Amino acid sequence: MFSLNGKAAIVTGGASGIGAAIAQRLKKAGADVLVADITDSNDLVTSWGCKFIRADLSKPEEVTNVCEQAVTLFNKLDILVNNAGIAAGFPLSESSPERSEKFWRLHILGVQTGIKEAAKRMTAGGSIVNISSITAMRGFVNWGEYAATKAGIISLTQTAAVEYGPALIRVNCIAPGIIDTPLAMNEAPDMVARNAEVFSLLGRIGTPEELAAAVHFMASDDASYVTGQTLLVDGGWSTGTSVKGIELALSTM
Repeated sequence: MFSLNGKAAIVTGGASGIGAAIAQRLKKAGADVLVADITDSNDLVTSWGCKFIRADLSKPEEVTNVCEQAVTLFNKLDILVNNAGIAAGFPLSESSPERSEKFWRLHILGVQTGIKEAAKRMTAGGSIVNISSITAMRGFVNWGEYAATKAGIISLTQTAAVEYGPALIRVNCIAPGIIDTPLAMNEAPDMVARNAEVFSLLGRIGTPEELAAAVHFMASDDASYVTGQTLLVDGGWSTGTSVKGIELALSTM
């Protein structure tokens, strides 16, 4: 079940956190995996049995090169996971064109280019999985610019699913909640963990491996009739207020 034997995959931003869990999961499922990341992580990634290429995924020409290198290495391309991302929170009153451009170039231009360039090299049965965020689904204080580009990823997913459907290439999206990664925990780990405990219906933070499992399914032929969808892996946060959240609110009244 969910076998990826004979498949060739790219995972962007795959040297750490969610991306690392995805790359290792796809490799264990039988895929040949090329990890693209802006950090120099060749030794680490090759220790997993994956190939590595250093790339700035905010630059279209480097995204194109990653896709070309995957075909050179594996003679095919079946799976692309657009995972590379940056995270930073600040009020909209502190936004700037420079900050906006950083988010836009990686989350929108990078993902859009990845979809286009990967699809050119895929045949029927290809699968593209984009990583968005729960912040695309609801308002979060101080996360406006990040959330706007993550919402754009969902829109790109839907449009790409329509346009590449005739070629039998599937395009789907995963929207994580709070996941225990360095990117999520680097500023205020205690606050992040507390938020997950209060707002997740399961009362805990998610793991990269749980997110990778959802990506694995979407990438596999077992999801062959699933396209244009966004799957939230958020512990139920988007569904409603947790019991703990209600109790906390009532205790302050």
